[in-house]
Amino acid sequence: MSLTIEQLPFGAMPDGTQTSLFRMTNENGAIAEVSSYGATLVGVIIPDKNGNMTRVVKGFPSIEGYLADLEINSYLGATCGRYANRINRGRFTLDGEDYQLACNNGENHLHGGPTGYHCKNWDARIEDDTIVFSLTSPDGEEGYPGNLKMEVRYGWSITNELSIHYSAVGDKNTPLNLTSHAYFNLAGQGDILEHEMQIFADKFVPIHADAIPTGEILLVKDSAFDFRQPKAIGCDINKDEEQLKNGSGYDHCYVINKKEFGDLALAVSVKAPSTGCCLNVWTTLPGVQFYSGNYLRSDVLSCDGKPLAYRHAFCLEPEFFPDSPNQSGFPNCILPAGEEFDQTIIYQFSTEE
Repeated sequence: MSLTIEQLPFGAMPDGTQTSLFRMTNENGAIAEVSSYGATLVGVIIPDKNGNMTRVVKGFPSIEGYLADLEINSYLGATCGRYANRINRGRFTLDGEDYQLACNNGENHLHGGPTGYHCKNWDARIEDDTIVFSLTSPDGEEGYPGNLKMEVRYGWSITNELSIHYSAVGDKNTPLNLTSHAYFNLAGQGDILEHEMQIFADKFVPIHADAIPTGEILLVKDSAFDFRQPKAIGCDINKDEEQLKNGSGYDHCYVINKKEFGDLALAVSVKAPSTGCCLNVWTTLPGVQFYSGNYLRSDVLSCDGKPLAYRHAFCLEPEFFPDSPNQSGFPNCILPAGEEFDQTIIYQFSTEE
């Protein structure tokens, strides 16, 4: 068998519910860890260019860290939903009805609200070489319409590809935007400013000072947001540009270059020169949110024995665009009743000299 899967205790939720950690080890010794709590990606460990095993995804060693993080809301590695990213003032209109969602980011709704999917204990099972998490979200939860049944499937290959497949069906039309909020540091430690990144996008979504989209889609050309050719994350991050000020760095959605919505496309490539560890992000979704860890911190130690710190990890969150329920010019994020949501993210890890 090319993949070994262990199920380990991960700690108890405040109501006493026990959570689990699933450790997937491929025949080359590389590891991916996921938890039933938040259907969370807890860690990825791969060899660097010198053969040293390097933890390239940030996480906490037990549920206690994630419970403490609810005060900070880093969403470390979590599955975010029902709608990942922000919705302006938590309001939208669908089928002639006005909806008010819980607001947990100033006046706005973020990542599904204060009791979103990131802090639920998902049902879990091992199915062949995949870990399957399932959850039912009831009608009206956090203000959303319809009962929604979801599955998130994690797979880990011999070539260090972490696949995440999302499926869902609801009984009412509903906005739906599920993503992974994984935090990466391909050097394993220190800040991420020397990571070399290429984003396969000619355009991005500008934001107001409260991080809500303006409704425009702008070209990246001649701006700090141009990653069409590889460059260090820190190269332009401190430039005097309004959009960098609005995001306190990079916290923006990029419009992935692809022929058709639903195509599996390469969105981002990243490399840490110090370790040679690389990441390619593939997705069927239309956008990817690049967040440079501008507010990252923790009061507890992560899996590497250190607290999380400012710009010591970055996120690449494949997604529908933020505030899409209120933006007619953005890709349609509404899942019709009875139809299946079927989206895929692949985090492809490798090592170069």
